[in-house]
This record gives sequence, C-alpha cells and structure tokens, in this order.
Amino acid sequence: MMRPPVLLAVELSNGHFMSCRLLYPDSNTLSYLNRWYRDMVEAIFLIELGNLYSIQRARTMAMHRDWGEFWSDHQPRFSPSWKHLRALARSLKVSTVLINANGRWEPHQS
Repeated sequence: MMRPPVLLAVELSNGHFMSCRLLYPDSNTLSYLNRWYRDMVEAIFLIELGNLYSIQRARTMAMHRDWGEFWSDHQPRFSPSWKHLRALARSLKVSTVLINANGRWEPHQS
C-alpha cells in the first residue's frame, strides 16, 4: 500500500527547521529513522540529501543524487518557525511532519 509523502525536519540550534520531503514512506519508515538516523548529526546529513524517494533500512534513495533530478527542485528547505514549517507542509500537500528531537523521530500533524 502506498502512503502519502511526509516531511522530515530537524530543529537547528538557531530555532529554524531544515526539512525535505520523503516521497514514498512505508510502514517501517519511522522505525528505520529511529534506528539508523536518530542522532541529530545523522538526521541533518539525511535531510541535506534533499528530497528523498525512499528509505529502506540504512539505504536512502535521493531524488538529486540517485535519480539525477535538478538540485534546485529537491534541495532542503528552511523554515524560521514551527508555524512556517506547518504552512510549508500544507503547501506541499503533506499532512505528517516527522521531526527529529532529542535523538528520536516523532510524527506531528501539519
């Protein structure tokens, strides 16, 4: 079963959020994130890949790196506040935001 895209985000030390879309999450996505990308540095490196096609265990498929898509279409986005991040999610037609906080990914509704 195909699930709708989600937004992956991490709150930076300046209070801003860095995010990218995960186009094809599956029922194991949250457990993969919490196992392989739980530390803030790992989460930042993951989001720095830009929009992701999928995550399968420790393997990611990035739209720019692996599919040759234009970087300008898939680069990470920055939001100055939670309110702005929620508005970004809505504009991208994403209802779930997965935020890495305190070494754990947690779902939030946009």
